Amino acid sequence: MKKYYLFSCALAFISLTTGCSSGKLAVSGVGYQSIRTEFAQPEKLPENAKICASYAITPYGKLKIYVMNLTTEILTIDQTKSFFVNTDGKSISYYDPTVRTTTTTDFSSSTKGGSVNLGAVAGAVGIGGALGTLMNGINVGGSSTGGISTSNTTYMADLPQVSIGPKGSAFMSKEYEVTGISSEAVRSLSKGWVDYQQEQSPYKFSVCISYSFDNGATYEKLITNFYVNSALSMPIPKGMVNNGFKRIYSEKPDALSEPHYIFYVFDNLPEHEDHWDVLGYGALIDYQ
Repeated sequence: MKKYYLFSCALAFISLTTGCSSGKLAVSGVGYQSIRTEFAQPEKLPENAKICASYAITPYGKLKIYVMNLTTEILTIDQTKSFFVNTDGKSISYYDPTVRTTTTTDFSSSTKGGSVNLGAVAGAVGIGGALGTLMNGINVGGSSTGGISTSNTTYMADLPQVSIGPKGSAFMSKEYEVTGISSEAVRSLSKGWVDYQQEQSPYKFSVCISYSFDNGATYEKLITNFYVNSALSMPIPKGMVNNGFKRIYSEKPDALSEPHYIFYVFDNLPEHEDHWDVLGYGALIDYQ
């Protein structure tokens, strides 16, 4: 069913983008990436689990984190001590003290008044002849406009600590881009890899979530390590997209069984986040 779905999406992509593109659609290849955690994904959560984090990576490489409080207590997340460590080793805090502002302006106006014929003005000041005749056919508005401008400013700031109620859930405050998980990174591969172990992968990243169940008296850490275990780029002749998918399945028969994977279709269209040339599936979880 999954394989049929992906073929159908590829065909739908071709028909949709061909219909809306002003030029000729050119598809040069198909790519694939799969992401794993350093541990095998559980089939179900244990009954004594207190916190669960679900990690979804969008087809454009953005990491979204959904945190669930599995207890009847209040869960506090300290964003100043929670971090995303990118594939280049750069550590970024989930807390940003910068205050940002967004301003919108509403303007309303009304106009009143009449118009004056330039021919009448010309006669009054003694302009005659051809110029006076020409001015006689021109009207100039004599109106006035009054307006009111109202500006509304919204201030946005991170909170150092965020609380989640009993049995509640919430997203982490930011989405970070994972370097190396993108169509550009896959397209540029000279040689891909299949089923690498964590230590072999060139793309490793991690998330640390600091949390407390005793109102911040003590904190524990949920540290989750990820890596790209497979990455493939398949050139295709004459835009034969399905052949590209088949070649990927030949190299990695379990491509659709990975807990988190992304397919790319390389084309000549400008990339944007609702583009049908990227298909993503799955999510990864960790718990304590």
